[in-house]
This record gives sequence, structure tokens and C-alpha cells, in this order.
Amino acid sequence: MSTTGKLLGVVLCGGESRRMGRDKGLIQTDGRPWVLRMGDKLAFHGLPVVYSINKRQVPAYSAWLSRDRVIIDSDRWAGPLRGILSVHLHYPENDLLAVACDMQDLDPTTIDRVITASRQGNADFYAYEVDGFLQPFCAIYGAAALNHGDGAKSLRELLNSGVLHRLRGTTAAFRNYNTL
Repeated sequence: MSTTGKLLGVVLCGGESRRMGRDKGLIQTDGRPWVLRMGDKLAFHGLPVVYSINKRQVPAYSAWLSRDRVIIDSDRWAGPLRGILSVHLHYPENDLLAVACDMQDLDPTTIDRVITASRQGNADFYAYEVDGFLQPFCAIYGAAALNHGDGAKSLRELLNSGVLHRLRGTTAAFRNYNTL
């Protein structure tokens, strides 16, 4: 009933980006796509990083990501749960620190706090709560709990299916960009 300590960073990029109108992970800031900027944020904390994408994104993302760091989403699940559980299938022994590619304002302190909490705690999941809302990204999903998460219909349902350690966060760190 706790995380294993083998933490893997996961950048989720497989969404539809309907509101944005284009693939968010490939939007560039300072000449670097958002997908890589988020990977850099996780790597800064010493984490190995993989990228969850859907099969339609393979051609575009292959210009930026090496194939061994890409996990193609399974069709078994819907929404962001698809990315988390698809990565878990490939890395069943690893706890997953999941972020979305559009969380460009995520800061090192917020990432460090969730990592530190997971190393000191004994919960299945570690997630922030901001203004009364549970944040499914910049959250840690324990490997053992993910083994039983196949029946969940959403990330929030998954987070609430085990022992959840809630951290308090600020709104700015969790802003996601759906329009520019």
C-alpha cells in the first residue's frame, strides 16, 4: 500500500487538443516544444522520462523524441487514464510522476514537494488539491495501486481508489493551456 521508490517521469501528450486547435505538445516556446520542456522539468529532478502519445502523433513526435522513450497509448481506456495505464503496462514496477505537456507554469518546488512526500509517506497516490479540486497531474501513481486500477473510469476515480496523500498547491503551478 505504498509507492516503491522507483519513480518514472511521464509526460502525457496524447490528448485531442480540441480547444487549442493544434497539438499542444509541439507548440514551441523559445524554440523548444512543450513536450520537451516538460520532460526537462522532470529530468531536472533526476527522473528518467517517457512520453505518452497516441498512435496518430507518432510521425510528428518522432522528429523530437527517441522511440525508446515513447509509449503509444492503448485503446483499452479513455482520456488521460489511457496514458497512465499504458505507461504502467510497459513499466509495471515503477511509480509514475505524471504531468501534462501543457503545464508550462509547473515549477521545480511543486515537483519537488510531491516527490519528497512520496519518499516520506506510505500512500498509494500523491496529488495536489488546489481550491478544493484534486489535480491529477503533477501527481504520483504508485505501481502497486496501478495494478488494481484497470477498472477505474477516470484519473480522479483512480486516485480515490487507494490511500491518497493530498498536498496543498497554488493555482499558478497547475495552469494548463487550452488556448493561446
